[in-house]
Amino acid sequence: MLLQFISNLFESDESVQNPYDIVIQINDKVSPLDRRNLYMLPLHDFLSDHNYGEISGGGILKEEPGEIIFCDIHVKFYKKEISTIVLNEIINFVEICGAPKGSKIIIENTHQEIPFGKNEGIAIYFDGENLDEKAHFVQSEISKRTNILQSADRYWKGNSTTGLYFYGQSFEKMKEEVSYFMSAHPVYKSARITQIA
Repeated sequence: MLLQFISNLFESDESVQNPYDIVIQINDKVSPLDRRNLYMLPLHDFLSDHNYGEISGGGILKEEPGEIIFCDIHVKFYKKEISTIVLNEIINFVEICGAPKGSKIIIENTHQEIPFGKNEGIAIYFDGENLDEKAHFVQSEISKRTNILQSADRYWKGNSTTGLYFYGQSFEKMKEEVSYFMSAHPVYKSARITQIA
């Protein structure tokens, strides 16, 4: 029962456990489809163009209520030795794709973890009724105020809570704009703001 619960938390692309050399764990609360478009497809092309290796799987880790914690991508290299230069190139590339702070590469053989990520993240949680309507309006307004053009819908709907996620250069600047918006719209004053990257 516990194993089934744990397996349900992790949505994987792999029908079988494929071999991999590194795990790229991305601290982004992004849907499986958006993870594919934002990270996996560009990384696939990058690895292929440089003849470094290939993507062998990955997944999304969720908390019990269904909120995404992070996503990851498994990479199998063509060469046995993992070059520091190649790892740095992969890190730089995934950061260009938008990887937030709190991301890391995990080397399978040594379990070494290499932290990376540049963007910071903010989560806004709403409780109550008409959450879809509220979330859409807030997402639009916050995007305008922070000049963040969302390339993906980062959104989670629980039983009684809805979460919106934004990633940008500065959490403090995003928080300032969000707080100003909340104070101007009393209906949103009960929203909770959390730093997620």
